[in-house]
Amino acid sequence: MPPDVTRDDIQRLFRTLPGLFLVLEPGPDFIIVAASQEYLHATHSDTSIFGQPAFEVFPESIQTSGSAGASRVEQSFQRVIDTGLPDEMPLQRYDVRAPDSNAFEEKWWAAVNAPVLDAQGKVQYVVHRVVDASAHANSESVEVLVERARLVAESEKQRRIYETVLNSTPDLVYVFDLDHHFIYANEALLKMWGTNDFYGKKLRELGYEEWHAAMHDREIEQVKATRMPIRGEVPFNGTDGRRIYDYIFAPVIGPDGRVVAIAGTTRDVTDRQAAEQAMREQAQKLAESDRAKDDFLATLSHELRNPLAPLRNSIALLRMGAGDPKSAPIHSMMERQINHVVRLVDDLLEVSRINRGLLSLRKDRVCVADVVRNALEASEGLIQAAGHTLSVDLPTQAMWLDGDAVRLSQILDNLLNNAAKYTPGGGQIAVTVRSEAGHAVISVRDNGPGISAGAQARLFEMFNRGDQNVAGVTGGHGGLGIGLALSRRLAAMHDGTLDARSDGAGKGSEFVLRVPLAGPFDTAPAVPPQSTTQSSPIHMPLDKTRVLVVDDNHDAGDTMGQILELLGADVRTARDGLEALATFQDYRPSVVLLDIGMPGMSGYEVAQAIRTRYPGDTTKLVALTGWGQDDDRRRARDAGFDHHMVKPADIAALEALLASMQA
Repeated sequence: MPPDVTRDDIQRLFRTLPGLFLVLEPGPDFIIVAASQEYLHATHSDTSIFGQPAFEVFPESIQTSGSAGASRVEQSFQRVIDTGLPDEMPLQRYDVRAPDSNAFEEKWWAAVNAPVLDAQGKVQYVVHRVVDASAHANSESVEVLVERARLVAESEKQRRIYETVLNSTPDLVYVFDLDHHFIYANEALLKMWGTNDFYGKKLRELGYEEWHAAMHDREIEQVKATRMPIRGEVPFNGTDGRRIYDYIFAPVIGPDGRVVAIAGTTRDVTDRQAAEQAMREQAQKLAESDRAKDDFLATLSHELRNPLAPLRNSIALLRMGAGDPKSAPIHSMMERQINHVVRLVDDLLEVSRINRGLLSLRKDRVCVADVVRNALEASEGLIQAAGHTLSVDLPTQAMWLDGDAVRLSQILDNLLNNAAKYTPGGGQIAVTVRSEAGHAVISVRDNGPGISAGAQARLFEMFNRGDQNVAGVTGGHGGLGIGLALSRRLAAMHDGTLDARSDGAGKGSEFVLRVPLAGPFDTAPAVPPQSTTQSSPIHMPLDKTRVLVVDDNHDAGDTMGQILELLGADVRTARDGLEALATFQDYRPSVVLLDIGMPGMSGYEVAQAIRTRYPGDTTKLVALTGWGQDDDRRRARDAGFDHHMVKPADIAALEALLASMQA
C-alpha cells in the first residue's frame, strides 16, 4: 500500500495531468482538494475552489434539479468510500454555471469515481474523473466516450479484484520486469520484507544476500531464455526469522509471444518440512521399535529353547527307562505340554523371520492329501485328549500344489489345534478338501463356541487372542495370539487366502484355506508324509558311536549325554569351547553335538578351529542350538558344520541322523 499523501502532493500531481480530474476529501461536505487544469477550464473555475464543499461550488441548476444529478454523484462518492472500489456512473446531464453569470450551460458527463487509499487501506481521497460529452450529446461519439469510460472503470475494477485476491493469500506473489526490478509485490511479501519501498528495486537493494540474489538473477534469465517455469527451494531471513521457502518463477507472455515479465510465487514450507521431518523421525522410531521387537522375539525364542532342551531330554529319558506303567500317561501329558511350549517358541521365531523378510518357502510339487495327513498326525494327540470326534473327507482324485509341504501342514496344524483347544470336550471337528475355481479349498469346521462379529474383524491381527471368556472351554488356551496371523501370512506367501466364518457366538467356526492348484502332473511322484511333531523314539542302536556333547548348560548337556548312552553311544561332555578342543584332541569322536551360544568361545569358533587343526578329519559336526534362523544356518555351514538342529532336539530325528552317520 502507498504511504499517506498530502494535499500538496495531490495538487502537484493532478495540476498538469491530462484529462478532467477532480480530487475530493471524504466527508459530509466532500471538500475539493485538487483538480487538473483541464477540469478547471471545462467547469469555468480556478484554484480558488480548493478547500470548498464540492456541491456548493458546483450546485445543481434549476433545470436539472428534478433529475437528482447531484444526489447520484454523491451516492457514487459514498459507494467508493464504503467499498474501496471504483464506481462507474452512467452518462448524465449536470449543468455548469457560466462565467460571469448566474446562468447555467448544459453539460453531459461520463464519470468514473476511484479511491486513493492510505497506508492503513482506508479511502484518503476520491478521484472524480470525467469525460465532457456535451459537444456530442446526440451523436455516436458520446457512446464511444461512454464505452471508453466503461472500459477504464472495468479495468480498474479487475485490478482491484486481482489485488484483493493476491493480498488475501499467505503465499508471496511478485513480478519482475525484464531487468530484474520488482514491479509488483503483494502484502504478504511486503510484510516479510518489512517495507513498502520496493518498486523498481532489485533483490540486492532489498537486503538479499549476494549468493541468493545471484541465484535468482540466473533463474530469471533462464526463464526468459527457455520460456519455461523454474522451481526451487531456498532459506531466507525475514521479519519472521529464518524460514524455508518453495518458489516458482514463470514467464509472462505478451500478445506478440515474447516474454514481457517474470511472475513468481513463493510458499513458506518451514512448518510443512518440520512436520514431514517429524513424521520421518516417527517412522524411523517405529521401524527401530519393530526391529527391537523382532530382535526381542528372536532372543526370547533362543533363551526359551535352552531350558526346554533339558526338559524334553528328561521326558525322553523317563519314557526310555523301565518305570511304573502308571506313569506313562503322565509322561505323555508332560510331552504334550512341552511340545506346546516348543510350538509357541517356534511361532515367535517365525513371526520374527517373516517381519524381517527372512522366511522363504521351499516349494515343490505337493499332494494336498499328504499335507492334510501330516497336519492330522501332528494334531492327533490333542484331538484325542479332548475326546473330540474327527471326520475327514478327502477327494478320490489326487490334487497337487506348488508349495512348501511343511508350511502348508503348519497352517492346517494350527487350525486343527485351535479347533481342538477351543471346542468343549466331546465336540466335533470336520476336515473337508475340494477343488474350486482352480484352487484347493481346505475347510476345518468345529461345533465350538463360534466367533462374535466384533472378534471376527480382529481375528487375524498379530497378538490378538480373541474372546478369552468362552463358555465351556477351560482357561489357559488363549495363547500368544500369533498362530492365525502367522498362518494367514504363510497362506499369502503361497498366493492363497485364509478366512474365517461363523454365524456368531455358540454356533461353531469354519476356517477355509484356499491355495492355487498346480497344473496337470501325469507322473506325480510319491510324496512321503512329513511329520511336524515329535514321534516316539525308535531306539536305533548306535554301537558305541563316539559322541562329544558340548554345551555350557549343564542340564542340557548331561541329559543329552544320558539319552545317547541309553541308545548305545560312547559319550563325553564338555562345558565350553576350550574344553571341547582339548577333549576332541584326545577323544577323536565320530560326532560332535556342539552348542553355538557359549561364553568365551562360540560354537562357530570351535567348529572353525577343528576344521583348521584337523583338515583331513571325518568327524561330523552337528550344531545343536537355540538359534534357528536362516542366517544362523548359513553361518553354521560357513563355520564347517555338517548339520544344524534347533533346541530342544527331536530325539527321534537325532537318532535317525546319528544312525545315518554309521552307514
